Amino acid sequence: MEVNSTQSLFGDIRNSTITTGLYQPNTTDSKNLVELDLHNFLNNDIPVTSILSVLSLLGVIGNLHAIVIFRRYPVSPVTILILWMVVVDFVTCFVCIPLELVQIRFTFTYPSDELCKFTRFFTHYTSLTAGTFLIIISVERRQKICAPFQWQLSLERAKILGVFVFILCALISFPSVFLYGLSERSVNIGGLVGKGCINVLKGKTESMPKKYSYAILVLVVSFIGFFICAVAYIQIVNVIRKQLRAEKNRTTQFLDGMSNNEDPTSLGPRTRSESLAPEAWDQFTSTIQGRKTLQKRYKDSKTLTIMLLIATGVSYAGFILHVSAVILRTAITKEAFEGIQSIHAVLIRGYYLHSTVHPIIYFIVDKRFRTECKNVYRSITMSFSVDHVDKE
Repeated sequence: MEVNSTQSLFGDIRNSTITTGLYQPNTTDSKNLVELDLHNFLNNDIPVTSILSVLSLLGVIGNLHAIVIFRRYPVSPVTILILWMVVVDFVTCFVCIPLELVQIRFTFTYPSDELCKFTRFFTHYTSLTAGTFLIIISVERRQKICAPFQWQLSLERAKILGVFVFILCALISFPSVFLYGLSERSVNIGGLVGKGCINVLKGKTESMPKKYSYAILVLVVSFIGFFICAVAYIQIVNVIRKQLRAEKNRTTQFLDGMSNNEDPTSLGPRTRSESLAPEAWDQFTSTIQGRKTLQKRYKDSKTLTIMLLIATGVSYAGFILHVSAVILRTAITKEAFEGIQSIHAVLIRGYYLHSTVHPIIYFIVDKRFRTECKNVYRSITMSFSVDHVDKE
């Protein structure tokens, strides 16, 4: 009898939709909601669950590597800020995405109001904190490269600023605790009413100003941050390009000048070391080495800047995906939305993209990051080899 009842339930669900009202329950409402929740998950949420699961796994592994590797970098204000941001990305992949998967799985039977509030608060908190660190890093890079003789961020100030960012973003994200919670979700199938983790002000006309005020605040802050980052990195790229061109010209002129000082009456071709006095040769090699070091410093700054520029671009691309999904949801009809529900579920969570992609960007762009990664694994391999030899 129980098997027939379950089969009848799924048969009715397959022949209806969540909004048609064709289903008439023949068991308890609680059981109907549980099985309806599973059916909805299998039909609509497998793609977004798969994508988020992969992002979470890759992000946890990648950001763990980034934490270890950036700790091996020379201590500087920018590396401290990057390390703070990497920790936030790791928490996003390790905590926030799994909590989001719980919300996706239990659309109509979400288990806890406290868990819902914690999930939404922590998601807002980590996204806002990572974005704020990107803004601060862009300003620090701009000061370091474009205005090296003006005010600079010190190590102590970088640490204090990191703590301040964590506290400030927690305060800004705190209203989400009141905006989200366990609330009724109408299923429109036989009068069933589920419980989901949604905006508690949804559908309440008198609460619309509160709901949209917070959304507008987040949107304005995000676009201001994007503008600051864009201006800072445009200035940085222009300065680095000019510095590299000027240094290359100075090196070329110096080499040409040394060539012109060779003795024109000498017989046959000679090497530069033969044509110069020992003191002049030492000065020549020292100058060349100094210029090469300076050029390498410019290139390292350029590499780090490009890496952070791409990371910032990916972060805001994810935010744009989220905003686009929100606009898309409000711009199309309910019937049309049902056809793109799976795609919308992925786009609306675009703000998780940066937490996974950042370590990949570090690895691809920064040669030093790759080298340090190899050194870490080489050290691990050697330690295992030594332990194995000792045991034998």
